[in-house]
Amino acid sequence: MPLSLSLSMSGFRSPLDAYREDLSRAHAQMRLAAGDEFWVILATGLRRLAQAPLRSRRAGAHRLANALAAFDESASHDRDNGRPAAVAEALAQFPDPAFASVLVTHVRGAVADAEEAGALLLAREMLTDLRALSAHAPAVDRGLILIQLGRIARTLGDLDVARDLLSAAGDIGRASGTRELEIRVAASQAVLARTRGNHPVARELFHTAAEGAADLGLVDISGLAHHGLMVEMAEVGDFDAALRHGWHALSAARTQGAREAEMLINLAQLCADAGYDTAALGGFHAALARTSAPRLRLPALAGTAGAAARLRDATRLGIAERAIAAEASDAFPFETARAWLALARAKRAFGDVAAGDLAAEKAAIIAHAHGFYEITHHVEHDAQPKPVPLSNTGLNVVKSLETWSDDPSVDLALSSAPTG
Repeated sequence: MPLSLSLSMSGFRSPLDAYREDLSRAHAQMRLAAGDEFWVILATGLRRLAQAPLRSRRAGAHRLANALAAFDESASHDRDNGRPAAVAEALAQFPDPAFASVLVTHVRGAVADAEEAGALLLAREMLTDLRALSAHAPAVDRGLILIQLGRIARTLGDLDVARDLLSAAGDIGRASGTRELEIRVAASQAVLARTRGNHPVARELFHTAAEGAADLGLVDISGLAHHGLMVEMAEVGDFDAALRHGWHALSAARTQGAREAEMLINLAQLCADAGYDTAALGGFHAALARTSAPRLRLPALAGTAGAAARLRDATRLGIAERAIAAEASDAFPFETARAWLALARAKRAFGDVAAGDLAAEKAAIIAHAHGFYEITHHVEHDAQPKPVPLSNTGLNVVKSLETWSDDPSVDLALSSAPTG
């Protein structure tokens, strides 16, 4: 898809329509989070500003600022983290270039809240309009909008769109000489490469991002890069390197809220891969207790299913199975497909082939629809060939081998029927 199309309004008549679609993708919930009223007000206001003539935008921004300030006064502050007031203060200065970065930062924060709750289409609408209103913002802020749009596109399974968005952000970084932006783009491209299953490119980009983040003191990117390297090193069986990178990532995540839960999930998975399934279950349980975000809960539940199956823990496997079925979401296709794949393997390992095949089929449908080639490969590789049709004679041979005995007192039970 051309970049110009990937940054369009995406077909929704209004941000409210986008949110309705988000709710529909989340099993028709009434709302995704307590802050959704603020998101819809902000998104609707940004849409009107983006569509307004340039000469009218200052007045429109001030009206939106007043509306958000009034909302903030009437809302419970423990549910919005002060975002309405912060956005209102920044909008009151629009379009002063001195406040452009502040506006982008606070709106991106509100978008991240919506994104975390699963309101991905609404988040995309807000960022699309914010980009149209931020031509006067510094290069790094304009690039960050594109990176966040790319992350949403990747989460939605639009991998080609994500690639184009990140490429555009990289162009801004190179043209402006903004090294921070180039480092952040490298980290995001590494995640995208891993999603596509291109691990050599992912490792190279994660190393580039980690080194650049260390030079510039970018703690969040350092954590993201070491997290990625932890996963990549575990993939090739270098668990010592994986644990070292995991420790760096967890250290960076201790002050980043949801990142702590994410790192617990990945360290738990590393323990599982190294053969320490009891420790893995403890890590997954700790992570699930710390987050309600589907993008984190689904991988934790997938890991729980696998570890429980290896430990022959039917109770925990059942809990994980029911939770995956309840929390699977079209809004998070990659995480959902991986969860179904993990459940398929776990059920097959427990001897429940029918349930395993059903879960694998669900994973395959999602993976095929979104181009998750690695998941498709795993589903196909894991598939058990179905028995070929046999005559009665052939079936009797099979049954005889199934009950074979070397006891000389046991006669062979081969069929004496004609072979045809």
